[in-house]
Amino acid sequence: MFTVGFREFKSLMTSIRSIVIIAVLFGVTVGAASLVRQFEAQLQELGLGQDAYLMGLMLVLILVSPLFVTSLSHNAINKEIDTRTIRFLATKTSRDQIILGKFIGILLFWSVCIAVALLLIIPFSKTFSFLGLIQSIIFVAYFIGWSLLLSTVISKPALTMFLGIVLAIAFPVLGLWSTGTDKFYIEVIGYITPYFYYTQEETYYSYFVVIFPILFMLFSLFIFRKRDL
Repeated sequence: MFTVGFREFKSLMTSIRSIVIIAVLFGVTVGAASLVRQFEAQLQELGLGQDAYLMGLMLVLILVSPLFVTSLSHNAINKEIDTRTIRFLATKTSRDQIILGKFIGILLFWSVCIAVALLLIIPFSKTFSFLGLIQSIIFVAYFIGWSLLLSTVISKPALTMFLGIVLAIAFPVLGLWSTGTDKFYIEVIGYITPYFYYTQEETYYSYFVVIFPILFMLFSLFIFRKRDL
């Protein structure tokens, strides 16, 4: 499991797309932090204080992390099936460990990215937010689990890429829309997205999101056990 995870982590860290995504994430984070610093006095009057820097990073993750995660991991499973490398992996480890290893590797990659982003804003915020790190990782884990489920259910990488992009755009729109509407069907959709839980005043709501990647992984494990390799 850990071998599969390390292989996935190494693959993500050394890919061109990941380097571009990391550069964009870090660049926007530093740029947002610099912009916030210019209005530090006004933000303190509004009661935001140093938390505004963390809010800038969270805003970036909320808006673009679904697209980033999907673009990198939409084919985490079906790529292995399409190239027949899954048969080699299946002889070395169990199917459950392949799924769990993929999830661990991708989660570790994004944890490193978020941690470095938080380190980059320390000169501005003067602190490292462990709570912000945990909440950010939980948020990203939702889309990692969802991408793995999509890749397990659909066998064609090109199709998961297309659906992944469509859903990565639709989820933030529907999720944020559900927080400010009284339409019942939109509110119901909001409950299955992380946005509802991250827009509540009480921060402990964000920890409920952990349930979703666990469910996504359980469905992925169940489906992958039944698939012909």
